[in-house]
Amino acid sequence: MADLRAKIAGMIAAEKVEAGMAAIHVQSGAIVEVNGAALFPTASTFKVPVMVEIYAQQRAGKFKISDRITFAEKNRIIGSGIIQTLGVGINPSIRDLMMLMQIVSDNTATDILCELVGPENVTARMRALGLKDIHVPTDCRGLFRRAWGLSMTDPLTYADFKAASKAGPMAFSSAAYARDGSNNVCSSIDIAKLMVMIAKNEAGSAEDCADMIAILENQHYQDRVPRFLPLGSCANKTGSLRGLRNDVGLIRRGPGDTIAYGMFTLDTTELPHGNSRELVSANVRIGSMMGEVGQVLWDSFGK
Repeated sequence: MADLRAKIAGMIAAEKVEAGMAAIHVQSGAIVEVNGAALFPTASTFKVPVMVEIYAQQRAGKFKISDRITFAEKNRIIGSGIIQTLGVGINPSIRDLMMLMQIVSDNTATDILCELVGPENVTARMRALGLKDIHVPTDCRGLFRRAWGLSMTDPLTYADFKAASKAGPMAFSSAAYARDGSNNVCSSIDIAKLMVMIAKNEAGSAEDCADMIAILENQHYQDRVPRFLPLGSCANKTGSLRGLRNDVGLIRRGPGDTIAYGMFTLDTTELPHGNSRELVSANVRIGSMMGEVGQVLWDSFGK
């Protein structure tokens, strides 16, 4: 295990980015980690804990995931996803919104669901599961307010957020990059433990956990840890903000052979605002490194 850890640590060091990773072999309990206890901003990987809380509240009788929620103008938010481009009045089910939240990281779907369950309840659920280092104090809208130093209380429109995103990059010194419980943060070891709980039906009922995995295995973004792995072998969720490239999920090598993982990277290199060429280059380079880590786990971990 020491050799495996050293190999992964060397891959990370070669890219000169800050990173934390942890992997747990679900069946044996074996663990490999590099900086696994460090807190990183989650970016969109916080959407997995949100999903866990949604199923918990369904079990408590607060709603059914087949219930429908009407999209209103106030729900529209920038960033990833497709609902922001649609007309108001569509009526997706809660499960539809969860699917969009996970597989295309839809921020509008996420914020509708966060309003439904309450971010504070997501954090409380993580504590109930014994996970002390997963913090979800806010939704996507709150993260964007923090990222561009916007008012945390004044009403802001979709156009306001659009204007802020065009005016300049998110500041690495902003509250969106805080490394404590005031921000959406987690450690790679705790998010890997949450994925183990989903795999072992401990984050909800067996039916609920199976449905969580069924959603995650439809993930459209497979260019990080799963990058070089066989098609269909992973159920995962990525997360991205400026300088952040994160990925959490399950690697399924075969029956009774599953690896839960979390990997977070932070690169604070100042790229020119709007310079797509340098950004694409950085994304490919770091995504490939994360993919090499995934390949090493596939080839060597837990066997």
